[in-house]
Amino acid sequence: MLRACAKGATAEAVPLTAAEDRVLRDAFGRYGGSAEARAAAAPIVARYQQQGAGCWMLCDCRPDASRPPALVPVAQTHIRRHQDQRWPAHSGACDFFRDPGEQRIVTETYSRAAAARPLRLARGFAAAAPALERAIVPSSNGVRRPGLARLLMRLATDAGLQRLSPGWTCPPLLDQARALWEAARRIEIDPGVRLPEFFCTNRARLGELERKILAAGAERFRRTRPHGVLIVRVSAVADGALVPVAGEPIPVRGRIAVFGEASIERRAGEAERARRPPYLAACVIGRAAPDGPVEALTAYVHPCAGGAHLMLVDSNLERLTLAQMRGVQAWLAARRGVRVWIDKPLFDLGPAATGADAARTPIIPDFVLRVENAPTRGAAVVAVETMGYADEDYRSTKARVHPAMTAALLGAPMLLHDFHEPAGRSQAWRDARFWRELRWTITGPETPAARPAGWRAPAPADRSRPSPQRPSC
Repeated sequence: MLRACAKGATAEAVPLTAAEDRVLRDAFGRYGGSAEARAAAAPIVARYQQQGAGCWMLCDCRPDASRPPALVPVAQTHIRRHQDQRWPAHSGACDFFRDPGEQRIVTETYSRAAAARPLRLARGFAAAAPALERAIVPSSNGVRRPGLARLLMRLATDAGLQRLSPGWTCPPLLDQARALWEAARRIEIDPGVRLPEFFCTNRARLGELERKILAAGAERFRRTRPHGVLIVRVSAVADGALVPVAGEPIPVRGRIAVFGEASIERRAGEAERARRPPYLAACVIGRAAPDGPVEALTAYVHPCAGGAHLMLVDSNLERLTLAQMRGVQAWLAARRGVRVWIDKPLFDLGPAATGADAARTPIIPDFVLRVENAPTRGAAVVAVETMGYADEDYRSTKARVHPAMTAALLGAPMLLHDFHEPAGRSQAWRDARFWRELRWTITGPETPAARPAGWRAPAPADRSRPSPQRPSC
């Protein structure tokens, strides 16, 4: 809750009303910013700015700080963050950590259009750039998606790795690698330079890629420095290195971005982090300086479904959800003749936003099931979310975004595979409940007595939707 106090002070702060707090968050918080919300908030801002010599607003998101983060009224119409040596930044989970304009930029990096733009994975040697800093940095859907991540997401999607067809069996790794190579044919890493020319998916053949980069003249890479991309399975991330599933560690000169690491560090211990591998990593291979050696400059690392299955997933718990869904998929095909496709989307499904719209988080359901021949009483599309944590912030965030996911999927029902609720039940019980609910959502309960407690029938299937198509790979 926000509190108002005299300008530059912290004593005798008075809480805003719940209504005022909500209006200001809707107008100026990261998930606000619509023209209507800003107009509704202006009278509140003006009133506090006109009190005495003017009021500031203090946020309670940093109880650990010696001073609370501050917000300053401006022009009697809006508020801005105030940060200096005395006043700390807002916490990363706070509504005021970034403003709506910044959030729109973050969300846009998760669009398919952003992944289709020309890549700029390595600057030219003449471009002024800071020295590479060796570090492991967290990545999540709450921060801007790096260029390497956008590349990896596009490759995985275009290669068909993110879709499991009815009767799917995991193809050999060689076939999955071939699909990545085929997807790479449509990507340029510099004008006129196709990715397959400087591409590697085998740690043992990295030397070949390095020699190609050494031999590439400046005329080939007109906007960037000569470079290539390595895609490799990784069993661990060390300080300044990737440990591949096979072969020697790969030193990385600069940053290694690891998806999900921030939430894992905050909510779990070593046991959970140990379950996150295997990963799929994308690395930029090139020179840090014109006279330097060819090496891995930066890397992006994302969990995958298994050591021999390159589908990108967000966590080990999603792997468990995937196993449950595959069980339902196989059962429905064998017992009911119902064909189900399992998609793991990687791009934002929400509508493009303008400056007049409220900002939003990327709309990316954990999984989407599409039923080719859904029974009349069942659902043709089902969204599935893995509920991996029990804390209030996580649950409230999910509660806010789930309706947006349902809307993006034209009213498709949302099912939760929960790893914490209901409390007091074993995970085997929760898994069995999820399995039954997913089956009944797709087919409709066969008898009223078969319906699980709390089950609600989904909206009727929309027969106007096209049936899912077979992937090209």
